[in-house]
Amino acid sequence: MTEPESRLGAPTVFHERRTYRRRRIMDAACVSPLLTLILWMIPMIWPQTGDGTVSSATALIYIFLVWAGIIVLTWGLSRLLADEVDDASNADT
Repeated sequence: MTEPESRLGAPTVFHERRTYRRRRIMDAACVSPLLTLILWMIPMIWPQTGDGTVSSATALIYIFLVWAGIIVLTWGLSRLLADEVDDASNADT
């Protein structure tokens, strides 16, 4: 085995848990519109003819559930981000 000083590459960077968590929540908030778009496109690939057809009512229910789920997801992420900001401002004072 090689000694840690003789290894090539950048050293491991330590991030505070609060900073790391806040950045991951921000990443999730940035990805949520893309997730919504992908989930809303799924009914477009459902079969339109043949034995496995999906009714338009079922597709509309699916789209509504995705819409409601994304609202709940973004509400939760915004609450987490607001709590993180409040914690950070309380820690600074």
